[in-house]
Amino acid sequence: MTEKTSALKIVDAKGSHYEVGYQLGTKCKDMAISMIKENRESLKASNINLEKAISHSKKYLPYAEEFFPQFLDEIRGYADAVGFKFEEAFSWFCSEPIQGARRCTDIAVNGDVTADGTVYAVHNEDVELEGEKHVIVVRIKPDDEPGFIALSYGGLWVNSGVNAAGISLSGNALTQNDTRIGIPQDFAVRKVLASKTIGDAMKAAIPENRASSYNNIICDENGEIYSMEGSGTDFDALYAEEGYLVHTNHYLSPKMAKYEAVFQAKHDKTPLRADSIIRYNRGLRLIEKELGKITVETFKKIMADHVNHPWSICRHIDERLPPKDRSKTVFSEIIDLTHRAIWACRGNPCVGQYAKFELK
Repeated sequence: MTEKTSALKIVDAKGSHYEVGYQLGTKCKDMAISMIKENRESLKASNINLEKAISHSKKYLPYAEEFFPQFLDEIRGYADAVGFKFEEAFSWFCSEPIQGARRCTDIAVNGDVTADGTVYAVHNEDVELEGEKHVIVVRIKPDDEPGFIALSYGGLWVNSGVNAAGISLSGNALTQNDTRIGIPQDFAVRKVLASKTIGDAMKAAIPENRASSYNNIICDENGEIYSMEGSGTDFDALYAEEGYLVHTNHYLSPKMAKYEAVFQAKHDKTPLRADSIIRYNRGLRLIEKELGKITVETFKKIMADHVNHPWSICRHIDERLPPKDRSKTVFSEIIDLTHRAIWACRGNPCVGQYAKFELK
């Protein structure tokens, strides 16, 4: 059944992994076709031949097959339902660029610092403008895994959410100088949401043969919170010792500092890491003022903050940048691990309306 709530559609899928993918592709076909078109146009604008991109992605396939073949089945089902080749769908996951436009903000807190003991993981997703129209809520129950509810792009590209075992995944992009051929980043994301314990989730977030890594924030319903700062070849696990943590788009661990690759755009020779530092310190200051009284409403306010606008926690379009380099907050998500629910808002949280979606 497909329903609409506050401009965000929620789609349900269940069964074998192939069946899950096929159902998602069927219900999200229009989005998928739009994503195919935009990906092809993006490759063309970058002077990359589609056939070469597909050929390049084949180098990643053995690693993905060994690590999490179930997700490959979902991709196959999705591609079959939409009517395009599996090889092209898989290639979406196999580009490991320095992330220039992806700048996200995350906060996680446990019951020690909230008003009623609820555990939360919160995420603002800042990406290219085109991403907003492809945002959708998915509620998925594979036959052999805990069910989960999450935000995704086009139904297939899972971003952040919580599963029936009380494990959540959120996080943000890191620039790193040791990317390589291996397990695609988003395969680790999807496998975290298949985990039944926080230990399994942490292992899934940092597989040995990964191509590169997001900063994957792993939480469980007991209030155990870890920020898994990874790169292609190394990682560090940062623990929320005081019951909360904030993360943006730069490494916090001294161990990981040597892997930082600062992105510099052609139009601006100033390293873009500055906005990440500002968002990190701003988020930390705002959450520390609310310790002991944190609720969903607290996060709605914090994630709409405009200090350093437009490069703020609630990010807006910077009109000074070339169109292809512009990005904004395309969705905001408040994950309630305790009650297995998410509050989600399409677009900027300063003007958008959050809607509640539950995993039942």
